[in-house]
Amino acid sequence: MKKLLSLTILLISNFCFGQLKAVIINSETKEKIPYVNIWVENESIGTTSNENGAFELKFEGRKTIVFSAIGYETKKISSDAIKNSLELKPLITELDEIVINSKKTSKELIIGNLKQDKIPTYYPGYENPCIVARFFEYKESYNKTPFLKKIKVFTDSKVKNSKFNIIFYDINDRGEPYGYVYNKNIIGVAKYGKKTTEIDISDLNIKFPKKGFFIAIEWLIIESNKYVFRYRERDSNIWIEKIMYAPAFLGIASNSDKKSSWFFDQGTWKYYLKQEKNNGYFNGKYPELAIKLTLTN
Repeated sequence: MKKLLSLTILLISNFCFGQLKAVIINSETKEKIPYVNIWVENESIGTTSNENGAFELKFEGRKTIVFSAIGYETKKISSDAIKNSLELKPLITELDEIVINSKKTSKELIIGNLKQDKIPTYYPGYENPCIVARFFEYKESYNKTPFLKKIKVFTDSKVKNSKFNIIFYDINDRGEPYGYVYNKNIIGVAKYGKKTTEIDISDLNIKFPKKGFFIAIEWLIIESNKYVFRYRERDSNIWIEKIMYAPAFLGIASNSDKKSSWFFDQGTWKYYLKQEKNNGYFNGKYPELAIKLTLTN
């Protein structure tokens, strides 16, 4: 009777509390896929596969799990159908042909800015997967320097060499990030502390799209980015500990009302609204990711 009772409790416990542990692989090449965005559908619970495609995810009950990665079809699957491995199917995409000039680059143009406001504000990384994006509009003046050479972001990392993913999105008819301009991961590395982090992408030969494009930053929910943030409750001696993921990225106040700043959470893109004037940070303006781009010919 005691054995039966113990078995019943164990079964109930396993049903109520789920833990997935698997490796994600390419359905065609069988290669492991790193840095896959994984979350519980319609919930703020998620993680990222590590450099070897492995991941662990804890949740309660039976859930629908969503897997999203650059260059692969998004997959939704019931948690009880996932075993030791899971396959993602590569996307068949047609990227614009790029003509590479053999002469050395001689012209550069810098757009965007990293200027800090009086009260610096940062986009932090939480335990759930999230992406923040900023739209860059195309201008005729870019014709002489149409290629993307460098990306600069201002980072605040609480761990050494934290990694993050940079994604180039196209824009759809509703003004949302949609599809990929470049269909592979671009991994940035932020050193410890507050730094200007530069990513050289000159060898990718990415041309500035005439429709404009979104530059997005995706936090990687991996062990090497993890740290504990301690803070004290207001008017209290109680200290709170919260799991966070490095790095944080500088946000600046913008007057633009063109829905240029977006964030992706729980499987949906949403744009940042104008902030209240008395919030002390963006003070009646729109929050925008601080990015500087170098263009070249």
